[in-house]
Amino acid sequence: MLSLSLILLVSNPSSVLAKKKLQRRQKSPLPPKTAWVKLKLRSDRHALLLMLGGMHYTESLSYVLTYNAGPIPQGIESYHTPTDGNTQKELVFGTCSNGDCLYHGDITDMILEITIKLKDGQTIIQKYQINP
Repeated sequence: MLSLSLILLVSNPSSVLAKKKLQRRQKSPLPPKTAWVKLKLRSDRHALLLMLGGMHYTESLSYVLTYNAGPIPQGIESYHTPTDGNTQKELVFGTCSNGDCLYHGDITDMILEITIKLKDGQTIIQKYQINP
């Protein structure tokens, strides 16, 4: 008798399993409209590429990149004018003149700090630690 009931349960699994109602996922609200920054190392790893978007939401955007090349502190400080629109910036780890670059070696402790002032009055500060 026991074997017969086991066969019935195996052959008709829907009578054993409870069916759940599928709940619809509520759409999460869209993130607030704001400026954004994406980072990527250049393929030769001698520069950092900054992709800047949503510039029409900003009043200003500035950045500071600091690192050590051996024992010598190095840095780049600049800004982007939002009226110039979305763009890509290239921050070279070294010095360049007339297209010839002398790249820094033995780079450590690289930090990028970006400050974005939005038109709605908010200020966003983003810090990134980068391993070139």
